Amino acid sequence: MKILEYHGPWDMTIEEAPLPEAGPDEVLLKSVAVGICGSDVHGFTGESGRRKAGMVMGHEAVGEVVKLGSNVTSLKVGQRAAIFPTLGCGHCEYCKKGWEHICPDKRIIGVNAGKWGAMAEYYTCNSRQAFPISDKINPDLGLFAEPLAVAAHALNLMNPKKNDTIAIVGAGTIGLALILVLRDRGFSEIYVLDKIEDKLALAKKFGAKPINVDREAPADAIERQAGRRRVPGVFEAVGAAATVRTAYDLCDFGGTVVLVGNLAKEFTLPLQGVTSNETTLRGSYGFNRDDFAKAIELVMKNPETLKELVSGSCSLDETTKVMTEMAKGERQAIKMVIHP
Repeated sequence: MKILEYHGPWDMTIEEAPLPEAGPDEVLLKSVAVGICGSDVHGFTGESGRRKAGMVMGHEAVGEVVKLGSNVTSLKVGQRAAIFPTLGCGHCEYCKKGWEHICPDKRIIGVNAGKWGAMAEYYTCNSRQAFPISDKINPDLGLFAEPLAVAAHALNLMNPKKNDTIAIVGAGTIGLALILVLRDRGFSEIYVLDKIEDKLALAKKFGAKPINVDREAPADAIERQAGRRRVPGVFEAVGAAATVRTAYDLCDFGGTVVLVGNLAKEFTLPLQGVTSNETTLRGSYGFNRDDFAKAIELVMKNPETLKELVSGSCSLDETTKVMTEMAKGERQAIKMVIHP
């Protein structure tokens, strides 16, 4: 079978590999659709340092079950599944609380789970990671269970009041997913910051108020529309030091900034401002199983909206070229989908 193997920064090639064997608690999946995540692109360039030579990427995935491990009774051959990418150790205090996404020994498909990710013709995962999804849903849309779960988890951590005004820094996949989750839960006053007009146009279409940061100071734009310069809740969905500062500057006294983007190694904020304003800074990483299950329900409810997020598709052979173009800024995309 074909795999797309990562050899180092800017270097991925198609290789031949034997079909992986499913262990007793695992399933073998045929790769149907794989999303190119921003973290994959940053891993591909070596910028994040989160991808290691010899591995296969791909953690936003929908696959078809083709073989069951000897202990698996919860799934059937032929079923389509959205993949919950994280597998915790199962016995630490975090896993016992249902927090396997922050288990110190977690393994994430396509990130640190060894060789196999979903950018291959076939891959394996633990049966607990395969969430059945209706074959009536386009598998390209099933991929969005992952970013929608990221958004849902971040919103749960902020836990804003229903009438709160919310700002989102970044209109990429996660920023747009945050709009959909916020709207689904009844929030209406949502501002989204970015500098790419196509992304801001989608944000507006999804029900948010777009702000082009190259054209207007965010605080000025919010004051003009809402009569206030700061808002109670801000999501940072870029992961750069500068955008973290933007998020902090927009956060009202006693408000909360949830940091979802995680590319920058460090950032700097004014300590006296954080303390005297009583700003809550909350990190958000991944999602738990409940978040993922609810995200699948949201996918089922919003197929037409989610189609707007699919920028195009490519084959496994074309993926390196596509990721190179994305990394160089030569291709603007919300979500490119690989069809292995």
